[in-house]
Amino acid sequence: MRKLLTISFIILINTGIYSQQDPVYSQYILNEFLINPSVAGIDGMTTINISGRKQWLGLRYTPETYSASVSTRILKSPFNISKSRYRKGSKGRVGLGAAFFNDKNGAINRTNFQFTYAYHIFIQNYQLSFGLKAYATQLRIDKERIEFRDPDSPEIESFLGKSTFIPDAGAGINFSTPNTHLGISVINLFQSFVKIDNVDLESNELKHLRHYNLHGFYRKQLANNNWTFEPSVIIRGNEDLRFSADLSTRFIYRGEYWAGLSVRTSGELVLILGVEVNRCFIGYSFDYGFNQLSYRSYGSHEVVIALKFGESLRRYRWLERY
Repeated sequence: MRKLLTISFIILINTGIYSQQDPVYSQYILNEFLINPSVAGIDGMTTINISGRKQWLGLRYTPETYSASVSTRILKSPFNISKSRYRKGSKGRVGLGAAFFNDKNGAINRTNFQFTYAYHIFIQNYQLSFGLKAYATQLRIDKERIEFRDPDSPEIESFLGKSTFIPDAGAGINFSTPNTHLGISVINLFQSFVKIDNVDLESNELKHLRHYNLHGFYRKQLANNNWTFEPSVIIRGNEDLRFSADLSTRFIYRGEYWAGLSVRTSGELVLILGVEVNRCFIGYSFDYGFNQLSYRSYGSHEVVIALKFGESLRRYRWLERY
């Protein structure tokens, strides 16, 4: 029974992991730090980001993701005084960040904690950023979301509800100017294997696949300077050579209101809306696909709230603020 249950668990977890192993964000521009660690502190400001996403609203046990993150920049200082001794001051090149997300996909529940270190280098009027992140993912099966033919079996009761922590790491590079970002990142760098309830599943090749993200955007002021045109793209891929991409366009009015549209290669259209009020950025997106799941649901919804702190004039070295 236990062997059969383990096999069933493997089939279930493969279904959850390989179909959508990592969360997908429609508003990746506002969530850039979550997909690339080198973005931590990139603009010299402290950013707090909270988001929630529910896919295929109206259907049971569809993917839902909730996340929170904070990132900042250790700004330039001439020196520090500690215990009557002078210490060399920072050069304003280091960014730090932390993030948390909880992702539910069917009966699979994943909770992730991560910490990020970034280093920024100025090259004339450009900024080249490098980032590393370390994280651990808690993986478990939700008892309330899974059904077996014999739910009263003691073997099943002893297996369900168990959890495991899977450590791994990620890295990223980003090149930026005042109007352009271009970055690449990799997550699940070590492709850690899953072990649960002291059952080593390595022989079954159950692991978190290495994933890659290539993303970028460009901002262009239009003739009257009230409007900004911002095309962007993100390309996602993994070790199984499975790829998807979002092609997006936003129009931003006076830096405070925006609306846009994304096209996803999986066959979805994404409407993006947002507003900024006193450095509080609120974004909403609605995904609708042309498939059976979308026809039977109310689409996918995502809300992002981002708060920025710090003097905006210190954002770039070409403003001589670092």
